[in-house]
Amino acid sequence: MQNKLIQSSALAPLGESFGRRLLQVAAGEFSGRLAALMQSSAGDIALSYADPPYTSWSNLQTLVSDAADTAFDCLIETSGDIHLVYTATGTCYLVTRKLTLSGGTWSAGSQVTIYDGGQCYSPSIVRESSGKLWVSYACFSPPVCTLYIKSSADGGASWGSGGSDAGTELAGPSMNLWAKTLIGLNDVIVIYTIDLQKIAMCCRPLSGGGWTSEFVISSGGSFSQNFDAAVRSDGLLALVYEAQGLYYREYDGNGWSPVVQIDSAVCTSPNVFFRAQAPAILYLSLFNGTQHVVKYSVRRAGVFTAPEALDRRACPFDSVILFDASSESFEDRTSEAASGTVGDLYHSKSGCLVGDTGDQIYLGMEAPFRYAHFVLSTAGSGGTVSYTYWDGSVWKSLTPAGGMSHLDAATERILLWQDYMHVPDDWQKCSIDSLNRFWIRIEVISSYATGPVGTQATAVSELHKLIVRR
Repeated sequence: MQNKLIQSSALAPLGESFGRRLLQVAAGEFSGRLAALMQSSAGDIALSYADPPYTSWSNLQTLVSDAADTAFDCLIETSGDIHLVYTATGTCYLVTRKLTLSGGTWSAGSQVTIYDGGQCYSPSIVRESSGKLWVSYACFSPPVCTLYIKSSADGGASWGSGGSDAGTELAGPSMNLWAKTLIGLNDVIVIYTIDLQKIAMCCRPLSGGGWTSEFVISSGGSFSQNFDAAVRSDGLLALVYEAQGLYYREYDGNGWSPVVQIDSAVCTSPNVFFRAQAPAILYLSLFNGTQHVVKYSVRRAGVFTAPEALDRRACPFDSVILFDASSESFEDRTSEAASGTVGDLYHSKSGCLVGDTGDQIYLGMEAPFRYAHFVLSTAGSGGTVSYTYWDGSVWKSLTPAGGMSHLDAATERILLWQDYMHVPDDWQKCSIDSLNRFWIRIEVISSYATGPVGTQATAVSELHKLIVRR
């Protein structure tokens, strides 16, 4: 299921992939309700919610309008109240607000300053079972950043010894620094990347005491914000990170496991979580240098499965068939559509994807899909096309939700339907060139002066960030 919530104008609507954006109410009248938070525009943080079975989401409610256009973080109490921590617009101070759930809606409390002594970014907030809050953050003092952590023992009403207290320095200074804070069985844990050269961690006992010295988990690669960590119920710490490939390590309280490579491709937005106590990894894998496929791997019988696409409807097409009207011939160009080789996607009779009136492109999948992405080596000019799908009796006209595309630009992002909820119920499979698929037919209705020539055609969605509810 996929639902579109907003077309955000913010620089990074979902912030860091290791942060939290999708939360669930654990108890009470609204138990099971999901809340999705996002930067809806520069300055604004908004919330949308849905109740089981999560087919319908509420209109966006703007709760904060004083947030800098950068990453924020949040966590949810059992009652449904949400602690939101973010960078304040203008000052760039680190601040927090409590979003209180009452009568089925959330309302924002007053702003509380965590630190007002510098420019603060990339906060990560956690909560002990006792209710004590911790937040780590990067404080920028040009040209470098320093990693700090502070705590609140009164539910976020006050932090440390006040706004001028930066907290405990953990790492830095560094030109590049990102961190995630977690609660283990016995420790507060901070995992961070620094100077793109290493990923490391330090800990502090929940019972009190000082922070450990830095322990380097991995070094020598190119480490950025593309990492994530999670703690299992028995205390196992799982870590996934990108460093010219996707890698996994875990800590069982006695030592770190050997490094396991999950994927050799360039990957972003890795997320690690547990399903039936087994670590699972969800991430974006770069496809042909321009798109990202959502993939997953799960550890079964002691080893991780080979990465697979999470959504087979957002992958290379199962079939791409071209029809030339003048010769009345079909040609299968499925492999060429997926390859990304420049200029190899065309019908041999015409030398282009489509050219004359009646020429057709058939995009086919085993399941209904909602998106098509064309990369053209030669953009078409002068022609127009129609879009249709098979409803079981006739080819039924559709106007793409993202607007008509006539294959006249180097890159064509064709949003057929806003989300899967809007895919028509009457769309049915039919046989084209002896292949039974769900087809979208693109047909020339006025001839091209210059016919488009393709490099790539896929159903891979235009995704840039992925965050999993943990």
